[in-house]
Amino acid sequence: MNCDYAGRMSDSLYPWLHIQQGVVAVQDAMNAMIEAEAGCTLIEHSALYRLKQFGDLRMGELAELLAISPSGVTRLIDRLARRGWVTRVQPEASRREVLARLTPEGLAALNTRTRPAYHRAVEESFSGLLTERDLADLRRIGHKLLAGHDRWDAKRFAT
Repeated sequence: MNCDYAGRMSDSLYPWLHIQQGVVAVQDAMNAMIEAEAGCTLIEHSALYRLKQFGDLRMGELAELLAISPSGVTRLIDRLARRGWVTRVQPEASRREVLARLTPEGLAALNTRTRPAYHRAVEESFSGLLTERDLADLRRIGHKLLAGHDRWDAKRFAT
């Protein structure tokens, strides 16, 4: 922990802890809202959205876009496949590669259930609590943090 001799946290640690705990609180609230309204989790919605946005994706690409582990994306695709929202496809050119594909049922679920629930959850648990200035500051700070760690990738943030 970044403390001085008296055990007090440094001024640079407080903002980090607030952001970290704030993100967890917002994600928990959004997840609960989306689950209650659309019957899926935040990460499940995000996977459907990315598959609509980019088309078929290799499992590793989807894991990277969602910032989850390869085993996590496998379990996620298993859940979505059981609902009939995605399928796994194997390209003819590469028998070792597996792609995730959004099904028509998955697209319908995204358009009519998960995306509207997601937008309401963002408004209620995040942007509705902030001013326009707060949101602009967060965009600027987020970009700076991502760029500082060579993690800025415009496609991750396309809407």
